[in-house]
Amino acid sequence: MEKTRLPLAVGEDVASAAAVTLTGVSKSFPGVRALSDVDFDCRPGEVHALVGENGSGKSTLIKIASGVIQADAGTVDIGGEQLGTGGVKRARRLGLMTAYQDTSLVTELSVADNIALSFNAVGKPRPVDLDQVLARFQLPFGQSDTVASLGPGARQLLEVARAMAHRPRVLMLDEPTAALDMRLAEHLGELIRLSRDEGTAIVYVSHRLAEIRRLADRLTVLRDGVVQGTYASKDWEIDEIVELMVGTSTELEFPARTAPASPPTRLDVRDLQGQGFGPVSIQVGAGEIVGVAGAEGNGQRALLRGIIGIGLTGGSTGVDGKALNRVTPATALDAGISFQSGDRAAESVFAPMSVMDNATAQLGSDAGPSGSSLTRRLLPAFRRATDELGIVAASPYQPISGLSGGNQQKTVLARPALRPPKVLVVDEPTQGVDARARMDIYRVLADAADDGIAVLVNSSDSAELAGLCDRVYVMSRGTVVRELTGTTTESEIVRSFVSATDVAEADGPAVAAGGGLLHRMFGRLAAHLPIAVLLVLITVVSLYTGAHSDVFWTRTNLANLLILTLPLGFVALGQQVTMLAGLLDISVGSTMSLTVVLASMTLPDLYPSSLLATLGVLALAVIAIAGFNSLLIEVLKVTPIVATVATMGIVQGIAIVLRPQPAGMIAPQLVSLVSQGIGFVPAAFIGLVAIALAMEFWLHRARRGLALRAVGFDGESSRRVGERVSAVHAASLLVCALGAVIGGVFLASQTGLGSNDVGAGYVLPCFAAVFLGGAVLSGGRGSFVGALLGALFLGLLNNVTPLLNIPDAWQQIIYGGILLFAIASYVSLERTRSRRASLAARPT
Repeated sequence: MEKTRLPLAVGEDVASAAAVTLTGVSKSFPGVRALSDVDFDCRPGEVHALVGENGSGKSTLIKIASGVIQADAGTVDIGGEQLGTGGVKRARRLGLMTAYQDTSLVTELSVADNIALSFNAVGKPRPVDLDQVLARFQLPFGQSDTVASLGPGARQLLEVARAMAHRPRVLMLDEPTAALDMRLAEHLGELIRLSRDEGTAIVYVSHRLAEIRRLADRLTVLRDGVVQGTYASKDWEIDEIVELMVGTSTELEFPARTAPASPPTRLDVRDLQGQGFGPVSIQVGAGEIVGVAGAEGNGQRALLRGIIGIGLTGGSTGVDGKALNRVTPATALDAGISFQSGDRAAESVFAPMSVMDNATAQLGSDAGPSGSSLTRRLLPAFRRATDELGIVAASPYQPISGLSGGNQQKTVLARPALRPPKVLVVDEPTQGVDARARMDIYRVLADAADDGIAVLVNSSDSAELAGLCDRVYVMSRGTVVRELTGTTTESEIVRSFVSATDVAEADGPAVAAGGGLLHRMFGRLAAHLPIAVLLVLITVVSLYTGAHSDVFWTRTNLANLLILTLPLGFVALGQQVTMLAGLLDISVGSTMSLTVVLASMTLPDLYPSSLLATLGVLALAVIAIAGFNSLLIEVLKVTPIVATVATMGIVQGIAIVLRPQPAGMIAPQLVSLVSQGIGFVPAAFIGLVAIALAMEFWLHRARRGLALRAVGFDGESSRRVGERVSAVHAASLLVCALGAVIGGVFLASQTGLGSNDVGAGYVLPCFAAVFLGGAVLSGGRGSFVGALLGALFLGLLNNVTPLLNIPDAWQQIIYGGILLFAIASYVSLERTRSRRASLAARPT
């Protein structure tokens, strides 16, 4: 190949002609130099391919250009302006959009919300007609579908289409077709050509070299972080590109092996059916490699998962003539079935754990006696796997997240290599890995078959199936429509499933027109279930108590109930914000105690001077407590529970120092002021309700509300589209501290005296209120109205137990039982909704 650059116009330099230019870029990580003095550019209206082995520096280069990470040296220019330290947000505002292989989508949000999030993050209004956007890219789902309901191929198409919808100056595509079958890959190729023809500069990273031959105008080869050359468009030979990538001649051939004649059946699947597939019957013999092919979303992945019991509703699975009675991933492994998921990041690797721990995760009793895990046993096993599979890692104790995709995949395949199964089921074995790693993985699979293991492989790469497999089952609409035996070809496989049917992706409800009225009803019910349950509980408890107590329905009792709810209501609203952001704040109780202490020292009356002094002191307390929590969590990276426990101790200590004993009268007029209202309803409670409703509207209708939910669901994906995750976290901690302080003020009106521990009893009820309102520890979910109703319900329980002469011990039992019942109801309905969504998505 001839190393050359496209000619420039007279007087034009590369920087001015290019849409994006990286100059002298270098980047090092601990023990690894990822990039060394790299120069790279891409011009408007061209596709510039970037190729190299896994670990060659491609992803690092893309992340530097996108602002995800900072280079140690060098500059990035986008449209003639330097990126500097502006990060993702500035890169996107300058017109550089990136579609990641593992996507930057928040899976719990809808398609519409994900598109809106991407535009909101850069301060642009989302497209008015999202249906038109989806139609333009011919995406096979609707804007109301959740991303979690889409299959991998549909998610990847959405990731690319969302980036293209910005009409960017530069579009960076990182392995965009890794999860796509040939049909969807060709569709994506059409979208890329369309974007290129509109003048977009496209940086294209892929291990599918045939695609690069079709699409690329220029090609740059990276090896060990160093540019090996940039080549103008011509008739590239794939072997030449691979040789440049790996630095030596590489034979791109599948392992030579002979298919066994009439092998005994090891895996016997009979009439298997489940979510998105079935009924399916297939057999795999000892020493065979059998493939599963089909257009994306026709049940291939669901079938492989069903074999180990995931999403299974019927049928049987047998190994060596013995049927598995109760199929689960654990029982399947015990029976000799080793399953390796195609979703490597989410299901195959444990990112924070070491390479050795990941490789030896299924070692079983060989790891140590009585369920122990001994390094003296793990280390030799890991070294044996490293030698056999060619895993490249700086240390056995290196986190697997620091390895390239190919080495991660080899580490995953080390599990069946170290504990040989009877049946090896592998989904997308070479997705996102380079040519050399592919050959290593093919050899691993071939060696497994030679050892008598039955190997079942699903792959979106039909050439891979043709070169590797002895037989291929072709699937369409969830069932096997054809079996290809003997020697076959890529074109024959593709022709088999394309001619069978032209279906849209069926891995989620996005393809099934929303699943019908019943599915939509269940979706709405699941979203509002916490509020509905709380309203029912409040009504039932109130009616029952009113029927057994003459005091309950009196104006005085109802007014006291609402007044006593105020402190818990405000602190619950603040806590809900942090829970939505994926954090929590255990220091709220001590913050409330400190607020009461400070009020006892600055608010003897309601004169303006006292009010101003109190407001000033409490404002400083809010800022100091929230700022300290933010420092611990965001800067020092202390986990939220540890950080806020530390803050709790410090704040409680300050309250004790200021008021060792209860003392200091708080303005008596505050009690009457709080009790003022309309009828028996205090004005402060009306304000609390108004605030909760406003926050609920903001959460689901405002840009920042969407950002809060997105950050809580998936901070990394939110950061990739330009959201400032640390700022969202800091703001949520500030609102939580503010809620605790406001709650403390209402608590002070009830105590009338400075006490250093009066807020301690509000910590657990605060969390109970938000959990009853639908919050989860993982973040992103919850309702402000639900949190307020949770607080009101807990206040109601405290109010009615003495009226019904219920002992304190039974009060706590009832309290816990109702909480468990409510949470169990939410989980049950959510599972029902997910099941109906999957059934609605089944091919018909």
